[in-house]
Amino acid sequence: MDSIINRKDDALRAWKCRLRASALIAGLLFPIFSQAETTLYVGNVAPFSYPAGQAQRGVLYDLLHELALRVGHSGTVNVVPLKRELEMLRTDNNSLGAISRLADREQLYSWHIKLMQDRIVLVSRADSGVDISTLDAARKLRIGVLFGGPSESAVRRNGFEHTDPTTSTESNVRKLAAGRVDAIAVLGGMVTVVGNMPDSAHMSLKEGAVLETVDLYLAGSKNFNPEEAKKWEMAFKSMQKDGTYARILGQYHYLPLK
Repeated sequence: MDSIINRKDDALRAWKCRLRASALIAGLLFPIFSQAETTLYVGNVAPFSYPAGQAQRGVLYDLLHELALRVGHSGTVNVVPLKRELEMLRTDNNSLGAISRLADREQLYSWHIKLMQDRIVLVSRADSGVDISTLDAARKLRIGVLFGGPSESAVRRNGFEHTDPTTSTESNVRKLAAGRVDAIAVLGGMVTVVGNMPDSAHMSLKEGAVLETVDLYLAGSKNFNPEEAKKWEMAFKSMQKDGTYARILGQYHYLPLK
């Protein structure tokens, strides 16, 4: 009888030991699972990002990658279509990305770091004869824009009557080359990129009026952890202080923020 009781006691002690060990392991693993790495996004629009294998990865890609390394992140940046980036940043509380700060986006995201500025300009074929020198002259023209991008928002705010949204800059350039749009609205940094595309090989481009200046921010969802955001803000300050920020922007012919 005593041996049976002893065996039961031994089994109970062994079960308690396994339970304590499981609790210890769970306690050690909990911080790992509860602090999942922030997912980083950038839209697949040159010169802000380029596909893997290119000599350069893009100005916003490089800024996010460097910021990530400085907060102990792996540095992985996901290049995705702009509409997907906007949706993921809005719905995923543990994601960050670089997007334009626009009035119609203001209440949808949390805005953490002003990364850079650019301007939205009109571009047309030099031989088309259309007048894009002023906004008034261009308002009745057919304007190609990037669907969901800052140019689409800008032409709408500036009273343009005929816009033609598309999902890629390449499609916009093809439409311009074929005469299906009179001009396209793009960020200033994209003008050189547009001029170097295959569909631009047989046409000269001219740059016209500036619609507006746009700020590009590191942004997240409305519920992004404010304590985590502070780490990224401190990392950006360190990039400014040691000159890395100015160096990255200079590689893409942008001026750093003052």
